[in-house]
Amino acid sequence: MDDEMPKLDKLIGHRPLGRILRKDGIAAEFALIRQAFKIEKNKIPDEAAFQQVGMACGTHFLKLVTPRCEIGQHLVRIQLAKNNLQPTLWPSIDAKMAPVAKLIFRPLEVVGHATRSLVDHLLNPDDLSPLVTKGFAESFGDDALDALGKALTTPLAEITSLPAAEFPIIFVPRPGGGDLQVTPIAPAEAYVRFREVTEPYFRKQENGALPVPRGRWHRQHVTLHPQNISTAIGPKRTRFLASMPRVLDLISAELHRYASGGRFPIWRDESVAKAVEDYTNLLDRNADYSNADIRAGLDRRADQLIAAARNFIDETLVDYEREHSGLEQSKKPSITHVILDRAWPKDGRDRARRVLTGDHFKGRLAAAREH
Repeated sequence: MDDEMPKLDKLIGHRPLGRILRKDGIAAEFALIRQAFKIEKNKIPDEAAFQQVGMACGTHFLKLVTPRCEIGQHLVRIQLAKNNLQPTLWPSIDAKMAPVAKLIFRPLEVVGHATRSLVDHLLNPDDLSPLVTKGFAESFGDDALDALGKALTTPLAEITSLPAAEFPIIFVPRPGGGDLQVTPIAPAEAYVRFREVTEPYFRKQENGALPVPRGRWHRQHVTLHPQNISTAIGPKRTRFLASMPRVLDLISAELHRYASGGRFPIWRDESVAKAVEDYTNLLDRNADYSNADIRAGLDRRADQLIAAARNFIDETLVDYEREHSGLEQSKKPSITHVILDRAWPKDGRDRARRVLTGDHFKGRLAAAREH
């Protein structure tokens, strides 16, 4: 064998191979693949082979639920209603036909064009598709191209039986009465694309390179014959451990809200409402009759409220700095706002607002700021 001749497994596959092509090199690449089949397999795939693989392509594989699905009852094609494009298909074929499947599903990396396979070009053509299909036909024949195209678009046989032990069954009420039996299955694309999503987490960290993302991931071999399910799905299954974020306690939740620009945490000391009520009653009494003892009592009650509110604000900001270090604070609340921003009994808020915005309390606030 010519040393320059790539082996077949270097020319076909379900993932990009890094073989960058120009448009005028597409036909030559298919010719190279044909030559590799002839040398290594001593057989070039014919029209029947491409038809067989095309008819074994679908959007959902029942074999992903159980290997006991019968051939012909093991996959479906579901057309999404959101667009007019043909759905993305994947093969579910006997392992002996794997090379043919990997040929038609190989992503072709063409300069200036999206990376797409022959199947993609047949199902949803673009401006490059005529060159791709012509290049394939030049090596494998027009009959093979036609057979593959028809097989990919021919409706599959309906699923009429399931191995009931492995399939979950849900009964959904029909609008007109009775039940509809539903069996949920995952799209094959979810299994294929999940590997693409997780691949960066398993890369080795190179010196001087950007940090590689990490996570609590685990890969496990689940079958020695993965291609009996699909050539696009490997023998490994990837699992990851996801933990729920901790449930915030009330204070932590309010601090998080404050950090996001929301209101300052509420002062929930139950004695505050009673202290404001006592201050209000004494202030009303002072309006009718005043002496030195009453005035001193008013000052003392107001000062105690102010000191307690200030202490609450300071302690809250210490907690804020601990949980949200380095994050700029929202606007610091006033003492009056902190006292008022709470649950009050009927008419209690109006009475509290009257005295906390009155001249006496404002005077005590000014005196407190001077100390």
